[in-house]
Amino acid sequence: MLRAAVADLRQEALFNFGEMNAVKLTAVLGQLLEHSELPRPYLKTVRAVFAEPDGYHKAYDRLSSPGAVLVLPREPGAGRTFTAHALLADLHFRTGARVGPLGFGGTNRFPVGRLPAEGNAGYLLELPTDEDGSLAVADDFGATLHHIQRVLEKRSSCLIVLTTPEQWQRLKVGAPDDLVPDLGRPDPVKVARAWLKAEAPDLDTSLWLADPRIRKILDGQAPSDVLQTVALILKVDGARSAVRVENAADENTDAANDPSAFNDSVLSVVKARTDWRRELLDWHSKPGRTNFERNFLLVAALLRNTAVAHVYVKTAELCTAFSTSVSLRGQEAPGVLELVDKIEAELHPIRDTLDFGRPGWDDAVLSYFWIDRPAARKAFLSWMAQAPAVASTNEFLESFTREERLLLANRVGAFAVRWAARHRKAEPLEKIICAWQRDSDLWKAAIDLVSAAAFHPTMARFVHELLLRWSKSKEDAALPRLAVEVCAGEFGRRHTNKAMVRLKHAAASDDHVVQKSLYAAVRTIWADSTARESLFNAIKTWCAPDSDRLVSGRRSFAALATLTAGHGEAGSPLPILLQNSAADGDFLPTPEGLSTGWSALLSAPVDDSEPAAALALWMDAAHQDKDLQPLVFGALRGALSHADPEQARQLRNRLNDLLYAWQPFPATDADPSRVQLRHELTDLLFHDRSRAVAIFHPRAVRRAEDA
Repeated sequence: MLRAAVADLRQEALFNFGEMNAVKLTAVLGQLLEHSELPRPYLKTVRAVFAEPDGYHKAYDRLSSPGAVLVLPREPGAGRTFTAHALLADLHFRTGARVGPLGFGGTNRFPVGRLPAEGNAGYLLELPTDEDGSLAVADDFGATLHHIQRVLEKRSSCLIVLTTPEQWQRLKVGAPDDLVPDLGRPDPVKVARAWLKAEAPDLDTSLWLADPRIRKILDGQAPSDVLQTVALILKVDGARSAVRVENAADENTDAANDPSAFNDSVLSVVKARTDWRRELLDWHSKPGRTNFERNFLLVAALLRNTAVAHVYVKTAELCTAFSTSVSLRGQEAPGVLELVDKIEAELHPIRDTLDFGRPGWDDAVLSYFWIDRPAARKAFLSWMAQAPAVASTNEFLESFTREERLLLANRVGAFAVRWAARHRKAEPLEKIICAWQRDSDLWKAAIDLVSAAAFHPTMARFVHELLLRWSKSKEDAALPRLAVEVCAGEFGRRHTNKAMVRLKHAAASDDHVVQKSLYAAVRTIWADSTARESLFNAIKTWCAPDSDRLVSGRRSFAALATLTAGHGEAGSPLPILLQNSAADGDFLPTPEGLSTGWSALLSAPVDDSEPAAALALWMDAAHQDKDLQPLVFGALRGALSHADPEQARQLRNRLNDLLYAWQPFPATDADPSRVQLRHELTDLLFHDRSRAVAIFHPRAVRRAEDA
């Protein structure tokens, strides 16, 4: 089980889902995002593969002290997150402490109140990076750490802070002394040895890591690059093991002990680390090589682990995309077996899938094409984006099953994400996002892929930049829509401040799908109490009559107006915007802000169901709790007073219609108290109308705790 967990963790780190057999996108990351604390199986896996750098034990000794705060100022991809997880894993297994991540919150100052009240815990806080011309973390964060230390000490808990060297240089002013442990850089050879021993304990690790050619590759590599080499060694050695088993029955052969076999394996790893560039050049340049063969190789590399029949037909489609169409009818075109031989691959006898045998060959093929054929990139991207799409059964084979499509989507999407992050060019990824927006399965795959990349140690910063850029996009609504829907998930919960920035930009979109997507994202951010004031004030601005984001504001306000938490005295759900308890300084919307939101909500199209749903919830709340009636009535009356006379008339008519729908009268089963409440409000609305010539000043409404 541990070996399987290590393999899954390695695939996560490499963002390489084409190797995985399950439809679920992530095996490890999914666990981390579904829990507020790091799962014990994951912590065991981390300890199994972690190579301790110099100074690690001293760092742990400091962390294990009550109230300890450690700061790891390193760039993403330098092993800072994994080191922090290893420290927390040791803390958990040695002391039984609960360990897990801690969100920074929705402001630029970390609220100490976010520290959980329970004791004996270890937390990991990643500081949001500065972006978009603003400082994500206030300059006085370092000084705040004094208070944090005191709180943690009382609870026998500790904290690890992740930041960058540049950011820490700004924040460390006023911070306690000796927060940054003297940790050495991860030793690439030690990292490789730890992973190899954990995933393949029977592997002759010392033989591989003693080879000077492998050591040369590993020299100076970051942990993420070391894992690339580890993956190549595992694949090559697995092939050698298969050969040894095959030759074991032959008493007359000593191939299993032939040193040249190991030499060839090392050379394969070395060549793979240079993307097999020389070998691919020789293959493409071979006299007589046809475009159909080149396309077959390219498709086989992209559609890894896909049945060869699918590869064959998709090759014909790619030829058409390149304006060199070919017919697969009859026997004029080369057959599958001939093409498999031409691209020097092996065909699995049962699954009919292809194996190149050479480690990293498939990714190298894609890289070679991208560099070698710049004029064909656009056509290839269009074809690639459509590859996992639903296709009707044709004369060659049945269409992909849903599971096959999702696996293919993971393979195609992961390639696009890795390519975008590696080359800092988002075109392949953006092409896929735009092509997948009308297919619910593929769209969810795109959201999952980008969400996973947003938490990846080496890709996260670039993906955060992409989400910011996409939230501002006016060219294709799929991009701001995806940014919003990523913010509606774990990204919005862990990076609330960043999600807020992206929502504010996306709210400027006039696309109804983008506006609709804001609904879930607003609710996600509202769950963070530190973000509520900023979020509500933004929504109030969007709901203003002269706002260019009125529709987005209306959708966003509806998301909050229909959100409930707990129940009132009579058991009815209580809208969160009517909560009248401000414990611990929680934000409470002002009556003016509520009126602005309701004014926008009442202006929604007649066929929009959200105003009726919101009004029913609010009137039910006012019916069961008399103390809420002034707040509800004041918000609704104020919604009409903010409008010009003509609009006020329209809003008043809409409100009266909604009130009648909430409680018709006369009606055989009418509740007298509900009817009376409705009449009280309508009487007030008529009273306000009679005074329309004067400026309406709604009476001050006080919350219950202020009374």
